[in-house]
Amino acid sequence: MNLIKVVLVDDEPRGLKVLQLLTSAYADQVVVVAACTDPHIAIQKINELTPDLIIMDIQMPKLTAFDVLSALNNPQVEVIFATAFNAYALRAFQYSAVDYLLKPIDEEHFQRAMEKAIERIRQKNANNHFETLLYNIQKVRNSEDMKICIPDSKGFKVIRVADILYCEADSCYTIIHFRKQPSLVSSRTLAEYDALLDPDHFFRIHRSYIVNIHHIKEYRKGEGGAVVMEDDKTLEVSRRKKEEFMEKMKGLYGS
Repeated sequence: MNLIKVVLVDDEPRGLKVLQLLTSAYADQVVVVAACTDPHIAIQKINELTPDLIIMDIQMPKLTAFDVLSALNNPQVEVIFATAFNAYALRAFQYSAVDYLLKPIDEEHFQRAMEKAIERIRQKNANNHFETLLYNIQKVRNSEDMKICIPDSKGFKVIRVADILYCEADSCYTIIHFRKQPSLVSSRTLAEYDALLDPDHFFRIHRSYIVNIHHIKEYRKGEGGAVVMEDDKTLEVSRRKKEEFMEKMKGLYGS
């Protein structure tokens, strides 16, 4: 089995040493062909050595990680980003389906990211969602302005988060309903979307439904009640979710 070629990029020598140490645990699968503190040198090395994987800090004083990526001869490379962005900005990564490591880097998180990257490289299925990530980074002040990568049977589709009306459970899949386009079946579960979508905009009203609270037209009283969405679809609110849901709506629109 051929070793996977890796380039490490971090402007801080200490950060680079951490990456080298963590990567050394995969010496039977990967080889570090370059470790750079200068992003300009990193661009040269990456273009010269054509690595399979780059593990790179985002915020560097000379160039950002996105500047480095835009300067590559072959952008079809697997990338794991290391970042000190706050938790709010991290939703940009999550929506973009891009692997990231939050500094200080946790060893368990590093292992998960590495294993996923190695699997994609072996299967020749690179995770190139960087355009979406770059867009989302610019929209961190409002997560509804972001775009989200929705995996489906053919690959993935990129859609605006604000266009999601509601998500509906369908066994191990999720049907995502939109305002002005056909529904989409995603290979993620509803529980995954419950963890992923911003709770300021989305609420799980039932084990089968997550709704965009900004697209609710009406609430109808009942044991749990029901909501009417902008497409006139009526969705049940479970009894155990009713109180939390009503508090959420009061907080948003007042009593």
